[in-house]
Amino acid sequence: MNLRDFLKKVKDLPTISAVANEINAADKNDALTVKSLGMIITRDPALTATVLKLSNSAYYGMARQITSIERAVTVLGFDTIKHLALAISVFHVFKTQKGQLFDLKDLWYHSLGTGLAAKHLALRSPISAADKTLPEQAFICGILHDIGKIAFAQNLPTEMAEIMKQTRSGTTAQYEIEKTILGFNHQRAGQAMAELWNFPEDYQTVIRLHHAPSAAATGNNPKVATLVMAVYLGNKIAKALHLGESTDQHMAKVTPEDLRNLGLNKLTLPEIIQQIRNEYAQCLAAWSYEL
Repeated sequence: MNLRDFLKKVKDLPTISAVANEINAADKNDALTVKSLGMIITRDPALTATVLKLSNSAYYGMARQITSIERAVTVLGFDTIKHLALAISVFHVFKTQKGQLFDLKDLWYHSLGTGLAAKHLALRSPISAADKTLPEQAFICGILHDIGKIAFAQNLPTEMAEIMKQTRSGTTAQYEIEKTILGFNHQRAGQAMAELWNFPEDYQTVIRLHHAPSAAATGNNPKVATLVMAVYLGNKIAKALHLGESTDQHMAKVTPEDLRNLGLNKLTLPEIIQQIRNEYAQCLAAWSYEL
């Protein structure tokens, strides 16, 4: 089987809301403004309610209650609300599946942990000084990085059950077993899903390369290389700190080279890890699976 056959075979890939597609499409065409973002979100009452609930959570620490999307955009900022709406839409993909082969709740919390770790790593990278939105982009990419696994579980349950069995009983990484059994891995499937959802090409590349950061490092786009490395290293840290549970529990050490590739050094790592722990604890209360 190849990826094209997989996309033809599946009845329906997990989908995010039409609102998220609209936000991505407008953003892609540089047509997204503060006013249009508010209008798009408010057309979905459930999304509106969740954005307001999270905006008023202790995680954001607002002194006064936020009662409208327009106010949320004004107080928290355009980029924060845009990424919050997208994250909520992706979050629901982790909740709506039937006949689960693995615990989507654990995978959600792992993805959330990876996103937070990637955010803090990107925040410390030299390139973030020139691109203030980079940490929020790293957060979304971290949340998205394993979405291909959900597509496999939903549409290829027999194959996915065998992949999970081999992953748990051996020492080979899950994405390598996927390649042997299916002919492609969850990174490529996740990239295809992100493309269908109109996420930026940079995000699609990060999903595809999050287990192969060296491929991004050899390119000519330092922003993408930083995002890939932040998610790659964030994934390692999320596993090491047991932030949720990945479907692949094989551990990999954080190396000095990993840190150098992000412009960091090992002396800063303990402080970054503590910040990740603290924010994850706050985030769990806001991003409850029962949201």
